[in-house]
Amino acid sequence: MRFGFVVVLTVWAGLVLAGDVVGSANHLETGKSPEATDYRAEMIEFVKKIAAHARAVSPGFGVFPQNAAELGTDEAYIATVSGIGQEDTYYGYNRDGKPTPAAITNQIETNLDRFAAAGKLVLTVDYPFKNKNKPKFDSTAKRAIDLIYERASARGYVPYTTVRNLNYLVINPGHAPKPNAAPITTWSQVHEFMYQLQHAKGQNRQKFLSDLAASGFDLIVMDYSYDGSDSGKFRPEEIAALKSTLNGKVISYMSIGEAETYRWYWQKQWDADHDGRPDPGAPSWLDKENPHWKGNYKVRYWEAGWQDIIFDYLDTIIAQGFDGVYLDIVDAYEYYQGK
Repeated sequence: MRFGFVVVLTVWAGLVLAGDVVGSANHLETGKSPEATDYRAEMIEFVKKIAAHARAVSPGFGVFPQNAAELGTDEAYIATVSGIGQEDTYYGYNRDGKPTPAAITNQIETNLDRFAAAGKLVLTVDYPFKNKNKPKFDSTAKRAIDLIYERASARGYVPYTTVRNLNYLVINPGHAPKPNAAPITTWSQVHEFMYQLQHAKGQNRQKFLSDLAASGFDLIVMDYSYDGSDSGKFRPEEIAALKSTLNGKVISYMSIGEAETYRWYWQKQWDADHDGRPDPGAPSWLDKENPHWKGNYKVRYWEAGWQDIIFDYLDTIIAQGFDGVYLDIVDAYEYYQGK
């Protein structure tokens, strides 16, 4: 998920099995020969670097990649992360409001079970609502929600169902969180979570934070900023107050597989003509715009220049007081693998 843009749903490719890992890339684009780059291994290494960087400053800092659960075939990867978030396990893989095909669900569960067996927190995010902006709890949606919660919970996962644009605090009927009498101090204590990146229409900064604080969830996944910009980033005292009132943990979203034009690091001259291709003088790590996500550009995530930006971004998130980071576009390796 990204901040501030309407979602165009595409089918997630995150079901690559171990062994299908070495792809080819344009030699001129990557600066490496195809046989020299194992894009899957590069992503695993990148996540490990992120975890090491964060925990050198904040021991116990949570690292939760979203999707690409097949990377769990690497034992070092599972040992590194605190858990995993997975979209569309049960609903939304092909279309919001529609069940994910059974074969896909079974494969995702097989991948997620590796994390659960290792004692890692598994968060599932499903989209049983046809409307991408506001939930409608009709009888069909309620049955889907109950099915999702029942099946995910039976496998030891922590489920949440919401709208695709992640701009609504959804309290699912029959599955409302129970407020915490004592603070949540470990990831294993998390039994409920929610995921909201964008504020709802008419929801100002204060109300956005107060609504989250009053929600009662054990864990909240949110953006580091009210509006996605650096000027709108949450102050440490705001995050501290949120965690204190919630008696829970709060982690920040961060895309590591694509660059977003509304973030602090973006420079307009990188694509001044807005044709979706980096202009001369753009950094070597910047690649083409994702045709399905306006303002989101593929990146050669293994290059030092991009990783340095992510480490700076991570330092900001740590300084704000977040308990962890929720890493998106971890499955970016599939794009380069398939070129």
